[in-house]
Amino acid sequence: MTVGRPEEQILICVARRSLDASRTEQLRRLLQEQLDWDYLLTIANHHCLIPLLYQHLSSVDPSAIPEPDMLRLQRDNEGNTKTSLFLTGELIKILACLEEEGVRAIPFKGPTLAIRAYGDVGLRQFGDLDILVHKRDVSRVKELLIGRGFEPRPELTNAQQAAQLRFDCACNFDNRQGVVLDVHWDIVERYLSFDIKAGRLWDRLEPVKINGKQLLTLSTEDLLLVLCLHGFTHRWERLGWICDVASLIDHRKDINWHLVLRNATTLGARGILSLGLFLAEDLLDASIPPEVSKSLLDPKVKKLSEQVREQLFTERSTPAGVFAEAVTLVTLRERRRDRLKAGLRLAASPRSYDWMFLSVPDSLFFLYYLVRPLRLAGKYGAKLLRSFGKQGRLGAKGKTVSFS
Repeated sequence: MTVGRPEEQILICVARRSLDASRTEQLRRLLQEQLDWDYLLTIANHHCLIPLLYQHLSSVDPSAIPEPDMLRLQRDNEGNTKTSLFLTGELIKILACLEEEGVRAIPFKGPTLAIRAYGDVGLRQFGDLDILVHKRDVSRVKELLIGRGFEPRPELTNAQQAAQLRFDCACNFDNRQGVVLDVHWDIVERYLSFDIKAGRLWDRLEPVKINGKQLLTLSTEDLLLVLCLHGFTHRWERLGWICDVASLIDHRKDINWHLVLRNATTLGARGILSLGLFLAEDLLDASIPPEVSKSLLDPKVKKLSEQVREQLFTERSTPAGVFAEAVTLVTLRERRRDRLKAGLRLAASPRSYDWMFLSVPDSLFFLYYLVRPLRLAGKYGAKLLRSFGKQGRLGAKGKTVSFS
């Protein structure tokens, strides 16, 4: 599918670390079109691609850009660079604080992904920080962060914190300097039914150097699967997330593809991996080995990738419904037991708005498993009744529908 507007074609063109000769020529041609620069800069910011847009437009044909728009893009890029450097410094301080207290924390995404996928912390647009800690250390980490001026968002009761730790995968903090920090003890929420053994991620850590300091982060193979899971759970709404996958693949030439495929197969997430890799290759020419691409071919994946492309530049006013979400998630699971488990967990596992709705003591924890089915029944049951009632009234009026 060809993206319609030239501004959207430009964004897809620049969503990569470097441009080859054909992409450079394509960008030059597109810059001769009658462009809506306000739209281009707005969607570039939404898709987190301001740095790459600035880099490639500046190097290919800066004279083709109206001066006011070039100044705006330059300011946006400088602002992103300052934010990225500031957050990088804050991440190092946070990690040092936790290390001093004997708490291990692994940074991923944010600055470490920028270095590993783009080779430059300023080439990736991000606005928060992510760290992975052991589940047993979460309460200690919270205590230390509060001592450094961070506040949990939202504020939770003790019972809600216990529910969050059981059903969720991360808690959020921010401070007065605008630093947003996500503290993970798992990679995805329980309701998604990917039983990732987070402890195994700690056994395959790799070094990355930032500001002269060497940190440990997720291995390339684990990070690639994490990025595909993250993009999938957010319906691949941002081109920047696809760009992360493609750039990581192109920048890291030593990927152990056998390990990537094995891990995805073990998790029953091969379809989710396939979708992320297909988008990276199809949209952004990611250099995926032919044998890997061939092993991932699946009509369901191709169909979903077409939906992603069609919706990439379409504003979504409402989130996907629970049934649409369930169909997509279950469809991409390979094994029957995974499809069954995914369906059951989607229906029964409490989410944040379920355990925020009801706070119960540990002795009544089982009640959380009743909240979600009851809420879904109330929400969608009422809609079905209204729908049937409307059809009944129309049928009575038009004499076309009868009920016995």
